[in-house]
Amino acid sequence: MKILLTSLFIFISAVAFSTEITLKEKLAEAFPGSYLVTEQNKNFTFLHVFEKKDNVIVLEEVVIPASRFPKQAYTWKEWFEAGAPGHTAWTLTQINTQSGTLEEIFSFTHNGWVDVSQADSFMTTLLNLRFKEVPYNERRRIGLPPGYGKPDHRQIWNPRLIVNGTPLENVSFDVWKARWPCDGSELSRKVIEAYLPEASPSMAYPIYFPYWLEVEGKIGSAKVRVVDSGMEAHSPKPHLPKRVPQFTGKGSLEENGLAIELKSPAYFQDFIVIAEESDTFLGKTFVLPCQTTVNDGITKLFISRDELDKCLVPGERYRFSISPKEDPSLFIETVALLYSARDSTQSNRSACG
Repeated sequence: MKILLTSLFIFISAVAFSTEITLKEKLAEAFPGSYLVTEQNKNFTFLHVFEKKDNVIVLEEVVIPASRFPKQAYTWKEWFEAGAPGHTAWTLTQINTQSGTLEEIFSFTHNGWVDVSQADSFMTTLLNLRFKEVPYNERRRIGLPPGYGKPDHRQIWNPRLIVNGTPLENVSFDVWKARWPCDGSELSRKVIEAYLPEASPSMAYPIYFPYWLEVEGKIGSAKVRVVDSGMEAHSPKPHLPKRVPQFTGKGSLEENGLAIELKSPAYFQDFIVIAEESDTFLGKTFVLPCQTTVNDGITKLFISRDELDKCLVPGERYRFSISPKEDPSLFIETVALLYSARDSTQSNRSACG
């Protein structure tokens, strides 16, 4: 009986989970190298999964006006791998698939980072929307509806699924709907409808992003459709450039320790702090343990006076370099600071070797 109840619970949980999804959950299933080409407002967008690691995914977007795409010369994959001639925008976006937030956007077109806050509100809302599955009998159908009281034998409508330029037949789609929250934006309270293909044994096409996305409003609707898709695309870009953290002040040696404030990208969580003697050409260096807290986009590092006293000599000057553990090559350095003794503590440097 216990096994039966457990099995029933698992079954019910699986059904409940399958009737509600978020796009951030679908993105977490994506394969690096998979891609979609969308069309909207006479523009094509090549959307490519550049990289996926742990709870982070990097999406690549390349935009070209429909009138500029050289259709006779390239397939979409060939065009992308050849450097996307004629493109008007090229970005890499890092997304946290746990929180559904944007952590970084780099524009190769402008050779610089984009202010994440400009796009974060829209994308975070879209990725975290809870879509509910549309029942089969409520799905869109092909042709005019039958007369009153007559049975409806029309076929279910599905978007076209094209892989490497070739349409695939008899691909099943699931349909999902969500209502945008009341946030005062243009999408406020509008219904979003998304068509995602079911998984195939061969996985010849990506299933992580809608092949048809429609926003229903009071006047008409806005549509995004997929015109091609595929796997194993290779980006000509080497990596997503990472920003170097910046000081918000000089750093201050206080009675209870060293406090440093940084403006740092969200993807840097842990930092290495190194003290270096500044009055000699090859001064000794010491790695210092620090406490890290993040609040309102400001990262605060603190090294206690007890830890400083183990390594540093009162009356000497030290520079402090800070680098993220995720990428120690990105470091910044303070000006030379004088380390003063405190009355109640004797310096103990034996712990630093």
